[in-house]
Amino acid sequence: MINKSLPSYLLYFVLSALVSCQNIAIPDGPEIEIWHGLHQKVGHLGNAQEDFNVMGKVSPADSIASLTYRLNNGPFIRLNFGEDTPGYRRLAELGHFNADIPIAQLQSGENIVEIIATDGKGRRISQKVIVDLQSGSYPLPVSIDWSNITDPQDAGQYVDGHWELEPNGLRTKHMGYDRIFLIGEKNWQDYEITVTALINQISETTSRVSGGNGVGILFRFTGHVNGGCRNFPKMQPKWGYQPFGAITWLRRGLDKSENLPSTQFYRGDNDRCISYTQFPVEPGATYWMKAKCQTLQDQGDGAGVSCYSFKIWMDGEKEPAQWNWQETQVSQHAMRKGGVALLAHHVDVTFGNITIVAL
Repeated sequence: MINKSLPSYLLYFVLSALVSCQNIAIPDGPEIEIWHGLHQKVGHLGNAQEDFNVMGKVSPADSIASLTYRLNNGPFIRLNFGEDTPGYRRLAELGHFNADIPIAQLQSGENIVEIIATDGKGRRISQKVIVDLQSGSYPLPVSIDWSNITDPQDAGQYVDGHWELEPNGLRTKHMGYDRIFLIGEKNWQDYEITVTALINQISETTSRVSGGNGVGILFRFTGHVNGGCRNFPKMQPKWGYQPFGAITWLRRGLDKSENLPSTQFYRGDNDRCISYTQFPVEPGATYWMKAKCQTLQDQGDGAGVSCYSFKIWMDGEKEPAQWNWQETQVSQHAMRKGGVALLAHHVDVTFGNITIVAL
């Protein structure tokens, strides 16, 4: 019990000491919200990327002086927490954070990740998250029926954004840059995915680096990088998004008054894209997407050759017999193996049941 007769300055220090050891809310002080639960897991579906992402929001963000995390009482690592920081690409709103935690640093079993926020008055609060490192694999074929799943981490790995499981699928809780949910393992190579996408809302604003809105499939993705083939800068969270295999999606450009969405192929080694036929979408409508990646014979110069295919149609209509487009990519840098990700770029979307088959 705290002696309330203590001088006010001593009482403040006693309370500060208690808060530093426990997750006790401070009136008008900083608060930490952890997305996707205080007990999370990784490894049970094999090896999908190098990092495990602990995400959330700290508030009030404009009063926070510092935000850090530490793993198993290790050294403190600084976290960015807003769109106006160097990590803005992956942090959609002021106060958002994403801790890239190297899976190689996790011990088998339960690990403690502690997020610590300090405001401008020196008030400090922490929140602990258990990350359970397990072992397993993710063989093809895959069939994901969301009605049979209570924890989406039994189907894949959150990489970016706040997601919520709803009766008809997995939904982005806020719109932002590259909301990513990753399925599969690094050793996946040739496969075909079929999924529905309910378009709830399309953002009218995007960031200065976003290049418009998009929703679709990211192939052969093995995580964000520092450096890489495009020499991305070192950031927290990492925002180097290439190399990957390729993106097959529906994309709307920056000029929203005139630009209708088009089906598009986005290369895995640079920002060159090919836009095909326009395909207008209606908020509130559901669409089917089918896409595949297939390895072709190398040309003998060290470059990998892959064929990517994509089709989209409205729910209730018959599946088109032909692909909307097929594109052959020759690249020395694009990934030739990796998992597949659901991708929502400044779009509020609910992804429905998923089937993935090997080719």
